[in-house]
Amino acid sequence: MKILVYVSWPVKAWSIPDAKVAELRERFPEIEFLHARTLDEARAVIGDVDAAFTPYLDSPAIAAAERLRWVHSSAAAVQGLLPLADLAARGIAVSNSRGIQAVAIAEHVMGGLLVLSRKYKEILTAQQEHRWIQNNLTNDWPWLLHGRRMSIVGLGTIGMEIAKRAHAFGMTVRGVRRRADGARPDFVERVFGTHQIDEAICAAEILVLSAPGVAATHGMIGSAQLAMLERGAILVNVARAQIVDGPAMLSALESGQLGGAVLDVFEREPLDAADPLWSMPNVVITPHSSGFRANHWDDVIEMFSENLVRFQTGKSLVNAVDPAAGY
Repeated sequence: MKILVYVSWPVKAWSIPDAKVAELRERFPEIEFLHARTLDEARAVIGDVDAAFTPYLDSPAIAAAERLRWVHSSAAAVQGLLPLADLAARGIAVSNSRGIQAVAIAEHVMGGLLVLSRKYKEILTAQQEHRWIQNNLTNDWPWLLHGRRMSIVGLGTIGMEIAKRAHAFGMTVRGVRRRADGARPDFVERVFGTHQIDEAICAAEILVLSAPGVAATHGMIGSAQLAMLERGAILVNVARAQIVDGPAMLSALESGQLGGAVLDVFEREPLDAADPLWSMPNVVITPHSSGFRANHWDDVIEMFSENLVRFQTGKSLVNAVDPAAGY
């Protein structure tokens, strides 16, 4: 069996280390792993592989992959494997690594909220300047997460971990997911379907976006939805920038309809140095790093290895992707 390994991105954190490719070769000596570092290299060998470990293949590469039977994405997103319908039509199974980053992203969300609620930006700036600002903090009081109403759009693996932590902080949590009729976890007050999004976010004080970036979620949150939130609400986006109408978000921040935002994703990355979001004191900007953590690749390799054994033995794959839904 031959397997293509093509996990190469401009972002260093998401590019597979050579040591992990060596680990796969050691674990599965009976398999030939072909490690491509560029798309051209991947295209050159893909015609001779049975499976691919990659988050990205374009149409020419897929068309050339005559023996391909399975693709596993190193990421949760599979939008780089297009078109999914073509893979499905050829009977090529697709699985992904969803869940790997869930805890890291959930902790990132809570950290961003605490930066805003406990005024850490002001406090840390004062620390660098050796200033004691105890009395200043009564001009714009810190506030509590406890008792707040949070709505999570995208109650999947990431959203569930966020909900657990929000509930532990004493927040009331509502969630939106594609299948609303599934079991409701104890830490979520109510689960809504995607067609009920307006009801789900109405009067929310914190809106968290952790939904997949697919066509169905593009532009899901616009000016009308932002107006439904409690005035002064906080928007947290650890999903995809395209889910939110950017100009509407900026307008809501400027008007006070949004009291702040925690943003990890942007229409263009890196975020332009002249973008007004940088200068807003009530906005926490992180460089698309919410999923970063030590040992990330250890867990990705474990998940891929488990699925490889399943693929070899004809068992159902973990995290099989629904090509119709796009995730």
